Amino acid sequence: MRIHKPICILAAVALGAVAALAQSRLVGVTGDGASVSETLYWLSKTDASSTFLMSLGNGNDGETIGYNPADGLLYHASGISTGDRYWESIDVNTASIVTSGQFTGPNVTNEQLAITYNPNTGRLLVTDRTNQLFDTTTSGTATDIGDVAEDLKGLAFVGSTLYGAAAFDGLLYTLDPSDGSSLGTLAITMNSAGISGMNGLATNPDDGTLWAIVRQGSSRHLATINTTTGVATSVGTLGDNFAGIAFVPVPEPATMAALSLGAAALLRRRKK
Repeated sequence: MRIHKPICILAAVALGAVAALAQSRLVGVTGDGASVSETLYWLSKTDASSTFLMSLGNGNDGETIGYNPADGLLYHASGISTGDRYWESIDVNTASIVTSGQFTGPNVTNEQLAITYNPNTGRLLVTDRTNQLFDTTTSGTATDIGDVAEDLKGLAFVGSTLYGAAAFDGLLYTLDPSDGSSLGTLAITMNSAGISGMNGLATNPDDGTLWAIVRQGSSRHLATINTTTGVATSVGTLGDNFAGIAFVPVPEPATMAALSLGAAALLRRRKK
């Protein structure tokens, strides 16, 4: 048996491409005051630059997004008034809205601020402007399960720990996911200075790093957060008023599977 180096190299390249495609990508949504509001963009994890993904348009106030790994869809909430609190699911691979309905339930009276998938229940956790925490189905039916300490504009799990990002001060909360009660706080700093607040929170599933939109002065930064020290490290300044972020797997699994099969076929041909 003789192994052909060119074939092995091609197989390695193909497998490397599969690994690269498996990495998660970061998507952001623009909010109130943005030059182009209610729009999804891909965000660079190296310099915070943005690339247009799709326009949204439903809801008249506030934007938040969260990814559901159980169904592979991105969820979007927007709007403050009855009949205008939109709850949508989005396929980012086709840049299309899959379902569009209303966020409804007892004690739903205001704008939704943050969304995250709850691995403990398989449903979604949502905070709103009245500091309620809702256990929410994929259809947007919300059950009030408790109160959070203040306006939390971001929610994200790192492992089994739920974090909440304060919108109007520099605190990162540790929360009980069953009722929203605060288990502790951590003051966030960036460049050795305090911050004004955060808009959006998401965990990179590739390495477990917590990411946030950090406001400092008049600037919004895409940053990583050290959950032990509270130090935020800016990746770059965002070019618009982004209101939320989420990590999503791109491209579709079918594409990665095709590359895997191609790599396997190359390896099978190693024997002349």
